[in-house]
Amino acid sequence: MCRRGVLWLFNGILVFVCASENVPLRKTPLGELKGFFMNTRGGRRISAFTAVPYAAPPVGDLRFKAPVPVSPWEGTRDATSVSPICVQRNPYIRQEEIVGQEDCLYLNVYTPFTNNEPIAEKDLLPVMVFIHGGGWMCGDATTEMYGPEHLLDRDVVFVAMNYRLGPLGFLSTQDEHCPGNNGLKDQQETLRFIQKNIYAFGGNNQSVTIFGESAGGASVNFHMLSASSAGLFHKAISESGTALVPWAEAPPGEARRNAFRLAKFLGCPPSPSERLIECLRNLDSYEIIGTEFLFYSWDYEPMTTFKAVIEPDLPGAFLTRNPRKPPSSPFVPWLTGLTKDEGCLKSVWLTNFPKRYEEFISGFDTISPVTFYYENSPYPEVITDRLKKEYFGNDEQSIKDGILKMYTDSYFAYPMLESVEQALNFSSQPVYLYHFVYRGANSFSQIFGDPAGDYGVCHADDLMYLFPIHFLNKPFTEEDNKMMDLMLTLWSNFATSGDPSKPIQLSFEWKPATSGKNMEYLEIGKKQAMKNDLASRSRLWAELPLWHNVRKRRITDEL
Repeated sequence: MCRRGVLWLFNGILVFVCASENVPLRKTPLGELKGFFMNTRGGRRISAFTAVPYAAPPVGDLRFKAPVPVSPWEGTRDATSVSPICVQRNPYIRQEEIVGQEDCLYLNVYTPFTNNEPIAEKDLLPVMVFIHGGGWMCGDATTEMYGPEHLLDRDVVFVAMNYRLGPLGFLSTQDEHCPGNNGLKDQQETLRFIQKNIYAFGGNNQSVTIFGESAGGASVNFHMLSASSAGLFHKAISESGTALVPWAEAPPGEARRNAFRLAKFLGCPPSPSERLIECLRNLDSYEIIGTEFLFYSWDYEPMTTFKAVIEPDLPGAFLTRNPRKPPSSPFVPWLTGLTKDEGCLKSVWLTNFPKRYEEFISGFDTISPVTFYYENSPYPEVITDRLKKEYFGNDEQSIKDGILKMYTDSYFAYPMLESVEQALNFSSQPVYLYHFVYRGANSFSQIFGDPAGDYGVCHADDLMYLFPIHFLNKPFTEEDNKMMDLMLTLWSNFATSGDPSKPIQLSFEWKPATSGKNMEYLEIGKKQAMKNDLASRSRLWAELPLWHNVRKRRITDEL
């Protein structure tokens, strides 16, 4: 037992760090790591190892390239500092300042094992690997958002990683000089690190569950579609995001156009690609991220500029097939779903500020194609008119409610239906669906534009029951704590068995969906109930002449 040590503040958490030889140590194939002890919400003592490198710093000649695995180190590496975040600016809180650094490819590992003895194979625990959200523009793996204090009350090993963001992580010239998807390849390199090293922390590399929210959820689904990620994980959870969301899936030609625009903004030659990338490598990373505002047409629209792309079929490619085609790799068990009012991520900034609301309504014909990603439709006016008819009522409150519903359906609900239908059509693995309808004392609407208003069950509201999110300022109620216990059980059950209803038995059974028509799902609220036809309102978007709908119909007609 550690008897000597110091208390220090770690991202807002008071942490006890041993000063004796009894600090947690782990011998990995890369070298030895020295961590520190933490306590969970339930008082369990755990071992933490933070700022562990999984790839070489992506700087200099490695900028815009796939990650290079980290080299072994000599001696004992200190793993008690805060992981540096990747270069970014957060548009969701209207952040003006650019923060972070390029040398940011680090991960954090948390394990219930606190002694330094080798761990027997029979005792290895399921591994849960979290991929943070943030529209692939912002976010990080620090304990300010994604600490272990809740999850590690369950018998799992938890890993969270940083990955490159914005153009530094998702620029693509769609050729061999910068194929793209480097942020997703960073995540993939984390999974390779886990396969080689996680046993040293007590994790079972044959029971790895990747889970993520928003852009993290979309990332999880992309790994399910990526042939090069196959075998690196065994179960998947996508919260509020799939590969077919309009803010993550790049339509044909968009990536290259945006690469040309980036070149123009920074005074680099747009072609050939080799010269463009060489020029960008000689610029400061803050200059590159600083161009993001220049891509906006109105306010912070379009939300995400640099997205996942279909790459040339080259060695190391992450995605070479259209994500709308049948996957080339077998799927894994998948758990995915939505919060009731996802769209408040965007709508609060519009409806809670009169000037911005007036601009949005008066300019809806030009703003709507940008914010809902249908500028490239052959019939944008048809879509705009249909949206007004379906979502706008005759008074201001009904219009504001319609804006929330539009973002919920377009950004999250209908893309999830498309992805789930794909999984059910082409995979025999179970798909568990949920609709999170519980409204607790706190809500993420407080950072999306209104600290006091009630906008329902907002985007990301489910995260607070999995992680100790420290900027939420209201104490949890007794009901909130019950929801936390339920969510932790469901998620850890799934990571353990591939079935959220076991091994810890529940008072209800969560059954998988049987078809894209039925869409059976668990409603997670004050009471739990199985229902069907999840997100049925959003099916309107299947009827609109969006670029992928038009393309799909053309291909069907040709067949």
